[in-house]
Amino acid sequence: MRYDHEWISDKHFRMPQAAQPAWEHLQTFVAVARTGSLTAAAEQLGISQPTAGRHMRALEEALGVALFVRHSRGLELTEAGAALATDGAEIESRMHAAFRRGAGQPADLSATVRISAAEPIGVHAIAPTLAKLRDELPEVTLELAIDNSPANLSRRDADLAIRMFRPSQLDLVATRVGEVELGLFASQDYLKRHGAPGGVDALIEGGGGHTFIGMDRDPAWHRFIAELGIAAERFAYRSDNILAQMQAVRDGIGIGVMHAPLAARSKDLRWVLPELPIPPLEIWLVMHRELRGHAAVSAVRERLLDALKRYVATPGPKAYC
Repeated sequence: MRYDHEWISDKHFRMPQAAQPAWEHLQTFVAVARTGSLTAAAEQLGISQPTAGRHMRALEEALGVALFVRHSRGLELTEAGAALATDGAEIESRMHAAFRRGAGQPADLSATVRISAAEPIGVHAIAPTLAKLRDELPEVTLELAIDNSPANLSRRDADLAIRMFRPSQLDLVATRVGEVELGLFASQDYLKRHGAPGGVDALIEGGGGHTFIGMDRDPAWHRFIAELGIAAERFAYRSDNILAQMQAVRDGIGIGVMHAPLAARSKDLRWVLPELPIPPLEIWLVMHRELRGHAAVSAVRERLLDALKRYVATPGPKAYC
């Protein structure tokens, strides 16, 4: 399910010119989305429950969509509501920061910011940005947690997390960066020695004598390749360490799946079987909502967001001909 900002504005929130929603209505909506209750949101905002209800009706009327499904258990976000909740939390965060700046409150950047990211993103994709960030914000101490399992932000395992899926917790502020393209890549040395696979069918049917690099015991990987119609036995070189897989591709051991932007950084790599329909990965930048006013976290988050947007926009290397 996709929630990118352009898709939201194009397909869900095409507003009539005469019915623009008010900021206070959006603020109430964000509170209701987080709490799941008009009463709880009203208490949080210091307004009455009927006022919160009027705000929700006015916002839905202005947008022309239902934001909640109302049932005996309370309020449940619709698809449009879930999409707006993400953007609304982001807008709220920026508004709070603007109010603080307008009030002349100093930004205290003397803090430690812990970032959680999976191996390829944490080790390669954001490394240049972290180096630049250290020069720009020397008072910020950075901690980088490399883990392919998602950090628990509600438990404060990290301040910022880069995730490859859309978070569902309402206490998180999540921004969808975009999608990173995936593909099969091999070194030119390997391709000189073995040639290219003879099409997707050859890979699915037997691999054509090639060495394919993949995960070892990761159940998600096995489900993924099964959906592509490829048997696990086709992968004769396996490791659950993604960095080890990437290095094996660079060293000419075989053909492996990589992020296209990362593969583009190695001049020796070529795209193999670009017609293979490998679904892209979503990238989300996430933080706990209680940190949205934290100066150091916000400063690091802005720079990471810019870096990740540039990363997903980077085209992959040339296809092997």
